[in-house]
Amino acid sequence: MLLVRKPQGPVWTPVMGAEVLFAPIDRSMLMRARRAARTVSASEPDDDGNSALDMLEEMGDAMSRALITEGAQDWRGVCLMADESDDGAGESLAFSADNLAMALADPVTFEAFDAAYVVPFVTAEREREEPGNAFAASPNGTGAAAMPDSDTASKPAPRKRGAGATNARTSSTSRKRNPKKVSGAS
Repeated sequence: MLLVRKPQGPVWTPVMGAEVLFAPIDRSMLMRARRAARTVSASEPDDDGNSALDMLEEMGDAMSRALITEGAQDWRGVCLMADESDDGAGESLAFSADNLAMALADPVTFEAFDAAYVVPFVTAEREREEPGNAFAASPNGTGAAAMPDSDTASKPAPRKRGAGATNARTSSTSRKRNPKKVSGAS
């Protein structure tokens, strides 16, 4: 069965104590992000000693950066700090493409944006495309994956008399008392 979902509107997402308004990731955004990742892989020379793992990581970062840059629409609670030792509230930073690029230049901030926006999308896509998971469970729990199969027993099988092991003694079963033996009597 093919399920089509209507895209939702932008959502305020918490990121490092601030909130960022992210648009839902759609197919066109994903295609442009993949193109950005391919550009990174094409620009890297093969003989610089980078392993395939390093290349995949760089491509993933480029894809995440493209999705975040396109998906972020506004923010609130983002401040510009004077320097590393600044503990104050900082100067409120208005949302703009340049300010977003400046924020994403910090590796910790980039990872926080990635974890809040891109990782949940990728996780949901992997679950949907997982082998054997033809129908991902619906949000209300009544999807095909949440329903029992036709070969699932609805009640236990009837018990046969005299077959199988005897019942184990439980706390409600009392032992029979043995009569006391009189000492010295034979």
